[in-house]
Amino acid sequence: MWYRSNRKGYICGNYARHGKKACSSHSIKEDLLKDTILTDIKMLVNEIFQEEYVKQLEAQTKKSKQNLQKQLDKIEKQVNLIKGQKRKYINMLAEEIITQKEYREIVDANNIEIKELVKKKTDLLTAMESEQTVDNIDLLKQEHLKFLNINELTPKGLHRLINRIEVKADGTPIIHYRFSAPKIK
Repeated sequence: MWYRSNRKGYICGNYARHGKKACSSHSIKEDLLKDTILTDIKMLVNEIFQEEYVKQLEAQTKKSKQNLQKQLDKIEKQVNLIKGQKRKYINMLAEEIITQKEYREIVDANNIEIKELVKKKTDLLTAMESEQTVDNIDLLKQEHLKFLNINELTPKGLHRLINRIEVKADGTPIIHYRFSAPKIK
């Protein structure tokens, strides 16, 4: 943990709390820290939005949507098959091949199965809607430009982005962020 000192910088938390018995007096200037963090963020954002990453993101989204659509089509076929069977059972009941009780048991079982399939279909449609968030790559690129235009970080912003900071004896900061670069499968 680092504490902001009155010298426009941050000092080691162990040193601030326990003195030189716990740690040597490492410090880092606030301006250097902010510049390093801004550079890191801009590099990360640029890396994320390289064409290869965007192409992988588009391909992954397309593949996911196709898979969801196949599952939806399969469910629709199953529902139609069950509805067709229900019509056959009505004919069997009319021709007195099955009893009213047998018909009711079969239809009740079919209705339960249809209800389960409709719920699966609803879940898949919800999943497809969530895929829409990644679908608009242009909107994502516009957000990318906002990150590239960040020129100043507030102390609150620093604390939201950073988990911890280490400073080597030569003054080089090692910043442990609260996030990591996303990976594409």
